[in-house]
Amino acid sequence: MASPQVIIIGSGLSGLSLSIFLTRLIPTATIKIYEVRPSTHPSTTGTINLTPNALRVLDHLGIYKSLIPQGFNFDNLTMLNHQFDFLASIPIAGVSEFEYQSLRIERRIVHSALLEKVQGQPQVEIIYDAKCESVEESDSTVTVRFTNGTSATGDILIACDGIHSTVRKSFVKDPKDFDPKYTGQISVGGNITKAQIQEYNLKNNPYPMMMFGPEAGKGASFMVWPYNHDGDQFTFFTTLSKPDEEKDWKEFSDKQKLKDIMQETFLSEDSPWNEMVKKTVELSDVDSYRFWPFYLHSIPEKFYSEKARIVLIGDAAHAMPPSGGQGAAMAFEDAETLAYSLAGVLSTESSLGTPQGLEIMSKWSEHRIARMKTIQELNRRMADMRKGSTGSTSGVMFTVKVWAIWVLGLLGVLGRTRRAINNYDANKEAVGWLGEATIGKLE
Repeated sequence: MASPQVIIIGSGLSGLSLSIFLTRLIPTATIKIYEVRPSTHPSTTGTINLTPNALRVLDHLGIYKSLIPQGFNFDNLTMLNHQFDFLASIPIAGVSEFEYQSLRIERRIVHSALLEKVQGQPQVEIIYDAKCESVEESDSTVTVRFTNGTSATGDILIACDGIHSTVRKSFVKDPKDFDPKYTGQISVGGNITKAQIQEYNLKNNPYPMMMFGPEAGKGASFMVWPYNHDGDQFTFFTTLSKPDEEKDWKEFSDKQKLKDIMQETFLSEDSPWNEMVKKTVELSDVDSYRFWPFYLHSIPEKFYSEKARIVLIGDAAHAMPPSGGQGAAMAFEDAETLAYSLAGVLSTESSLGTPQGLEIMSKWSEHRIARMKTIQELNRRMADMRKGSTGSTSGVMFTVKVWAIWVLGLLGVLGRTRRAINNYDANKEAVGWLGEATIGKLE
């Protein structure tokens, strides 16, 4: 296939990353990215945490160094209980062991850096205000139809359209089985400055901090995390139980309501929380508040269609709550590994629909699904730690949890868990199903 026509649905982190890799690995490709949002609002807000496995991909893309001075670089996460007693310092990253520090940064900054790089590629075009309606593949092409009545046909389509992916509905046999399902939890948080709350950090514990509370009703966890290079701008957030799903969550767009929820949770008369948490909620600017309801969907048995002309990556393939801080990282890993795989297929005599091409896609998909299981286990552990338990502050379950964190921190178990996450290198992993000879040619 001399000049493959690639269609990407979604210009988020995974879609932009994939397009950059493809311009390098398949320089003859023509790539069109279709984005539902207008060009004036191409990105989402908030901050994200990028661990070494994510930063390694961004380094391969050539934008990591430009991000270092724009976010908060750190190695360890300080864990405390609700009374501000130290539990453990968990090694999240570090140059000596993982090649990179972790980076907390505004999502828009990462997106803008990727977008700028894409806009410099003549073979890539982004079409905005394009909402996907349906997708259909034949033996040799794939066609996407949009709600405005237009359509596009290419050789392959990559779905990067998120947890509510329209492409996924066209992709799986029983779409309802893969609809996003509400988990019963939401995250609420906002921003504050270090100057506003540092005086309440009486023990001068290092940031970022994760604090654990005794019960869900009065707050099970509270995070305080710097997100700019100087470490003087903080984001804070908590995970709260909310069993009933809202129809459209419009009520939660009211920022004052979100602050009220935080005040009811952490500032009640019998609140067990330390003064720093209380002051963070009390002094925070209501306009900075935001929330996220947690949704999951079942993972398909494979991430590509029967003829391998439709492929899912990122949240479209495997959405997960942010408990483990790996959502963006998995999107980046998907993009790089898929780019190597597609280049491996198209650089040989085979094509996407041949047995050789299908074998490569099968091995890629199996590898990514196995990787998801590892990440989901991390997410499950982190979610359990944040849930809290019912009962008083002297409850048995809370005491067990606090001691477990302290012991695991002392033994370094939590840090070792991170090695399986952080040491992932997409380039080296792709050798497993493409072979060194193919990777060597692509490089």
